[in-house]
Amino acid sequence: MTWPFRKTTLDNGLRVVSCEMPHSRSVSISIFIGVGSRYEPAEQAGISHFTEHLMFKGTHRRPAAEEISAAIEGTGGVLNAATEQEFTVYWCKVAEPYADLGLDLMLDMIRHSRCDTESVEKERMVVLEELKMNMDYPNNRVDALTDEMLWPNHPLGRDIAGTEESVSAISREMVLEHSARFHRPSNTVISVSGKMSHQDVVRQVEALCGDWEPGELMEWVPFEGVQSAPELRSEYRSTQQTLISIAVPGVPLGDPDQYALDLLSVILGEGMSSRLFVEVREKNGLAYDVHSGVSHFSDCGAFVVMAGVDPKRTYEAIRMILDQTGALREGVSDEELEKAKRLSTGRLMLRMEDSRAVSSWMGSLELLCGEVFDPDEVVRNLEDVTASQVCDVARRLLVSDRLNMAVVGPTRARRRLERLLTL
Repeated sequence: MTWPFRKTTLDNGLRVVSCEMPHSRSVSISIFIGVGSRYEPAEQAGISHFTEHLMFKGTHRRPAAEEISAAIEGTGGVLNAATEQEFTVYWCKVAEPYADLGLDLMLDMIRHSRCDTESVEKERMVVLEELKMNMDYPNNRVDALTDEMLWPNHPLGRDIAGTEESVSAISREMVLEHSARFHRPSNTVISVSGKMSHQDVVRQVEALCGDWEPGELMEWVPFEGVQSAPELRSEYRSTQQTLISIAVPGVPLGDPDQYALDLLSVILGEGMSSRLFVEVREKNGLAYDVHSGVSHFSDCGAFVVMAGVDPKRTYEAIRMILDQTGALREGVSDEELEKAKRLSTGRLMLRMEDSRAVSSWMGSLELLCGEVFDPDEVVRNLEDVTASQVCDVARRLLVSDRLNMAVVGPTRARRRLERLLTL
């Protein structure tokens, strides 16, 4: 199958990608902007996330926030956004008759937000409450501690939403300057999938964005750190569970070992037949949730194992997780690898039935890689991975000197935790 991905670049540098899905009754629109937390200096930490919030608070044509939400919800659609480390995405999913409305609304938000002083002050309080909420959730805390170890003294190691101090210092003028720098057509990808032709998408985008002035592409802060010793962060919490995160630096997006690492993660901790699920949960009852995952950024990445366990069995669970992780260096069977390939490729194909997933797929790849990969090409890349490649990646990445462990829960035995830090 050849996917009907199409791309048009307007004169101002704005990229429009689309995939017509005639069988779909929906249209999903994603607008990706090349700015996220890794673009921010420490004193402005969280400004991308803060700006994202403010885009929903009213435009010159739609002055009230409720006019924006009601326009989409009134059609049965969904409207939302997210700020990540390397991009911010605004998206909506609507029934096909309302596709023009969705595209008009989203571009109005991004290009013509009022960003008035009253909205800035109100939303500041909302974001500060969001930061407090994150502090209250142990799983968020263990994530934050892990990031601090993986990317020390770097924007990737900070909370995407910033800190109480940085958010409190963000002014309306700072937000307007941030938007003027990054909300530029050359830094933006509009991705549309569903029951809407490419010609119709481009025609409407040209009408809405023909006067959008181009700008320069902005640089993110590279990560150049090299870990040479294991690290531990622990935080005492009077909780019913101990949250454990075990992580090592991974590989960047597009790395030759990307697919081998992805499959290694599937074998170890993705799905109910993975090694961790079978050994930690099914055979020993040590955790309800135990899983692994990977992150790929432009110049670095991470491989992470997460678990929530009974505090009395924390050390037993950590040792078992580390044993299972380290065992991957001894190799994987052909049967395990084939099962991981079927799981990965099957999930990908199922995802691509949904217009929202297709829109996200196209937009993120175009923004980060400069091209949209055919899912069938990704399937072929996964199928080409050999057991020896998975083993080589495990031996290269899963080493004690690169080990990071974060523990949040009712434990103060730091020295005992430190003694476990070996793969």
